Amino acid sequence: MAEPRFIAEEVEVRFAERPGLPSAFTLQGKEHRIVEILSARQALDFKRSWWRRRHRDYYLVRTDQGRTFELYFHRGPGRRYWVLYREL
Repeated sequence: MAEPRFIAEEVEVRFAERPGLPSAFTLQGKEHRIVEILSARQALDFKRSWWRRRHRDYYLVRTDQGRTFELYFHRGPGRRYWVLYREL
């Protein structure tokens, strides 16, 4: 099995329905359609002051090309955004 490839790039995510689970993301101008969500989990940060907390929703997904990625939605204070964390 290959080693995970660290990516850590902000991506645009689309949804089949709003609000809902991600259905596709764009990385470097190329769309990757999500066909399966393998797992989902939340990481809640209550150790920091409320204005510094980093709450994230992690998703392990499989694309229509058979590739597996981990991405997360950063939903702490300030700007909210999606990051493609790594390819497995």
